[in-house]
Amino acid sequence: MQALLIDSSIYIFRSYFSLPENWHSLEPKFPTHAVYGFTGFLLDLLSRQQPEYIFCAFDESLGTGFRHQLCGDYKANRELPDDALAFQLMACRQLCRVLGVTEMASTVYEADDLIGSMASAVRRNNVQPVIVSRDKDLMQLIEGEDLYWDFGKSNAKGLRVLEAELELGCNQMADYLALVGDTSDNICGIPGVGSKTAKQLLSHFSDVEAIMDHLDQLQDLPIRGAKKLADKLAGCADQLRLSRQLATITCDAESVPSLQGIEWKGIHMDAFELFCEEMGFGSAFSRRCADLKQRDTRPYSSASSSSKRD
Repeated sequence: MQALLIDSSIYIFRSYFSLPENWHSLEPKFPTHAVYGFTGFLLDLLSRQQPEYIFCAFDESLGTGFRHQLCGDYKANRELPDDALAFQLMACRQLCRVLGVTEMASTVYEADDLIGSMASAVRRNNVQPVIVSRDKDLMQLIEGEDLYWDFGKSNAKGLRVLEAELELGCNQMADYLALVGDTSDNICGIPGVGSKTAKQLLSHFSDVEAIMDHLDQLQDLPIRGAKKLADKLAGCADQLRLSRQLATITCDAESVPSLQGIEWKGIHMDAFELFCEEMGFGSAFSRRCADLKQRDTRPYSSASSSSKRD
């Protein structure tokens, strides 16, 4: 049995930047193209998977999350959404509710943290987490039989496949980001340490702390510029550890629902039709909803589950 844990913003913003503004809400008169795209995405996902458990995580912590308390520059390069975009983001949360999908945002934790915490809760109940995203940061959560899936772009991938593609362990992703930096989140890396060097270091040491504990050994490693690496890292030790902390996804947020709390409840048809009218979609999704009106409650077959492992 599987639980789909969705990184909502990735798919909302994909539609926001790729679709034309062909749809507008009735009141206020805002564009709803991102909502339109996210609606299509969720309907496709529900129709294809008929999930027993599903959870959509949203971001609401820009400027207020615990990482901002650790570092004032964290995500300082991000702008708060304007009224039109904020309307669409809230509408996407409303969409989840009318589709019977549990959704959540937090002013303390980011969507990644909510997904990480739900993945932990799901595993404790012997259910397979399927993280639905295209953000590589979330690969650090993958362990055991977990799956990572960019729905509509690729097949679901397991731990072995991801690690072969990354050329490092999924559990080393935060260490990798601490070394090279993450411009999207305004996380500083170590000057002069690029992707190749970081991967080489992490092939010899398990994590950032192990690297820092063995600075005296770096000069002997078969890495270009190895003789200068120890000085570079020692001079940025505090920043390196802070960056590692910022890049690490929290998996113990106590506010997330229980497994039973993310059961898919099925579409509330009247509410969904009203929602589509308010968003200016008309009957664009009527046919696709008809197939989901009566929810298929058959469990996943063992063949279906095993075919998605890698």
